[in-house]
Amino acid sequence: MRRGRRSGRSAVAPILLAASALLGSAAVLFSNPARAAEFGTGPWVKGYTDIFAGVIPPVPGFYFRTDANHYEGSADRTIFDGFAQVGVDQTYTATIAALTYVTPWTILGGTYAVAVVPSVVAMDVDVGIGIPQFTGPLGLRTFGPFNFKTGDTNLALGDTAFAPLVIGWNAGNFHWNVGVFGFAPTGDYSKKQLANTSLNHWAVMNRIAGTYYNPKTGWQVNGTAIYSVNWENPATNYETGNILNLDGAIVKNFGRWGVGAVGYAMIQTTGDSGSGARLGSFESRVFGAGPMLSYTLGDPRNPLTFIAKYYQEFDAENTFEGHTFDVAFTAKF
Repeated sequence: MRRGRRSGRSAVAPILLAASALLGSAAVLFSNPARAAEFGTGPWVKGYTDIFAGVIPPVPGFYFRTDANHYEGSADRTIFDGFAQVGVDQTYTATIAALTYVTPWTILGGTYAVAVVPSVVAMDVDVGIGIPQFTGPLGLRTFGPFNFKTGDTNLALGDTAFAPLVIGWNAGNFHWNVGVFGFAPTGDYSKKQLANTSLNHWAVMNRIAGTYYNPKTGWQVNGTAIYSVNWENPATNYETGNILNLDGAIVKNFGRWGVGAVGYAMIQTTGDSGSGARLGSFESRVFGAGPMLSYTLGDPRNPLTFIAKYYQEFDAENTFEGHTFDVAFTAKF
């Protein structure tokens, strides 16, 4: 869902750019990139955090990150609009604009920040056969007539993330932060359309992130864990189970360039529930990995950084499997 460093004066740059990590953490948001926890996904955009994930910039002010996140994937089956959809292909591009304000205040000795992350999503969904299901006498499931609705497209607002509480600490080359993030269903949703840009439910995500960065060698290691608790979709009575997302990045900086590898995991820890969970108490999972490239220009105290990364998914279960290409830039006002 969502971006050369050297010792001394130029070492300020990665700290300022760390806003990308905070913004990534808010990434919550942006559309419904898969389906199986209903729509095969949760509120967190898989693999959104990358460089400086654990860093909260020490300089107060506004930080901005914009991502163009493009995903293409397919799933054997999924549930939406009251149908068990068979053979689903999904393509979407989410434009994610994340704004973070780093305050001059501290909490428990850590820097306090807040963030908001709206999005716009272009969605394209194609399905094979839709089979409506109904609950009959004695709770038995029955099937209605087939629906050969083949596809749908939509361009609209996506869901929005907001972070009322993020606190970050530093100790030498180590940086870490914790935060609580909300997910609001502000996107476009209707049971009459396939290409929805909203999950149509609220969620709360608890996050912890860490970064080891050595400005002398240029090496950095990043890790983020996000645990999402989902509310029920009131339109379908489908409650997606809780989901654990893990994001990671290992990067080597060569002056203004950064080269590395990124990866993620989405693992559902509790089953889906509610009368709308017509395919059962599914628990989705999928993994992704690929290369990453970054480039920084401008004043090291107020840099502009570009990030490009690619993920190929594998070992998907009860969700989409495909690939993602993400291009981002980060800046401080």
